[in-house]
Amino acid sequence: MQIVLPPSGSVLKILGAARPAEGGLRWMTYVLTCPVEGGVLAFHTLTRALLLLSPEEFAAPDAVSALRSGWFRVPQTLNDRSYADRVRFVLKTMRKKPQHITSYTIFPTTDCNARCFYCYELGRSRIPMSDAVARKTAAYIAGHCGGESVQLNWFGGEPLCNSAAIDTICSELAAKGVAYSSTMISNAYLFDDALVQKAVAQWRLRRIQITLDGTETVYNRSKAFVYRDGRSPYRVVTDNVGRLLNAGISVKLRLNIDLHNADDLLLLADRLHERFGGSKGLTVYTHALYSHTGSARRSRTAEERDLLCRKQQALQERLAALGLSGRHTLRRSLPAHRCMADSGGALTVLPNGELGLCEQYSEDHFVGHLDRPTLDGAVLRDFAAERPPLADCERCFFYPECIRLKQCSEQAECLAQTRARLRTDTLRAMQSTYEAWLKKETDEGEPPQVC
Repeated sequence: MQIVLPPSGSVLKILGAARPAEGGLRWMTYVLTCPVEGGVLAFHTLTRALLLLSPEEFAAPDAVSALRSGWFRVPQTLNDRSYADRVRFVLKTMRKKPQHITSYTIFPTTDCNARCFYCYELGRSRIPMSDAVARKTAAYIAGHCGGESVQLNWFGGEPLCNSAAIDTICSELAAKGVAYSSTMISNAYLFDDALVQKAVAQWRLRRIQITLDGTETVYNRSKAFVYRDGRSPYRVVTDNVGRLLNAGISVKLRLNIDLHNADDLLLLADRLHERFGGSKGLTVYTHALYSHTGSARRSRTAEERDLLCRKQQALQERLAALGLSGRHTLRRSLPAHRCMADSGGALTVLPNGELGLCEQYSEDHFVGHLDRPTLDGAVLRDFAAERPPLADCERCFFYPECIRLKQCSEQAECLAQTRARLRTDTLRAMQSTYEAWLKKETDEGEPPQVC
């Protein structure tokens, strides 16, 4: 047996010694295995250990004492989830909360120049951030960051519809001596050479996420931009992807996959590879639209979800084969929180000065205001509250990593298709981690760690 990733010492300490097993042993629920050249990989989602077993060891695992002491093999009668709950509780109790607020998701506007049929913001108010609110935003950030570097995340609406607010916030922060960098979620239509240069120099933009819903005809129909100037939005946006990459800004392309565009996205993957293949800083990922929250509001049948899941899998495989999806390795520790909502160190800033905890909520559930010195403790606790476990949690390999927040609409359901994708993603991460370990061992010429 060879150790690719060692287990978390903290987790093993919380779990303690292996339990007696008079009735025999089995693999713990949180163990995933994957055959590779040279043996079988075994990853423990609770302890974070990744092992390489020989075929003989995998065939007779109870002869390997380290699998017993490392909680890979557990008694048949063990309540796995109770031990996972214990680990999660202790780690959550031990977590040090941030002393300052250093991450801000800022809405320069809630208006948008596109009219995507699936957008969850359809029907909401469309207001820009004024210069006065932009200056207050910068002052608030400077007063609550504790002198630490700040991460700004431009959101919307379409943030470029009010780039003046971005200019003001960045200029004010720079004048106050606040160190910052930024990311953005944008459709990228409004970029040009001058704005890209400003994004690098003044906004300190490091990364941007852009959605592409298909090749030219499909994309132009799905985005339904408000402009009627004769230009093809698809060509404008893909040209801007090139501008951003050439400026050294990392670009993450999100492909929203639905049954109406699934086959077209396979063609898009090929065209992205033809144009941007090998470009430094480009990654592409997929997001399945299992339900529509915009103008075509409806949920899918189980059969439709299964079909969409298969089509998403095919698209992910195509992206991986083309080298567009990037290489994702296993995280070394269990997550301490779900997202910005329960992090304790992040806020959203709305155009009217309201403060929130999640970018999905732009019209309610506010936790404070730029003009008020304190945050609402009841709202903070509400957004940190977790949903109770589901029946499927008992058998889910991902349970140690899964934090389901009550206020998160995306986690209201746990679909079988989502669990299947998580399994596929984890298996790929296991293989990528193993390949990186093999390369390191080969490059450095070090003998592998053997148990």
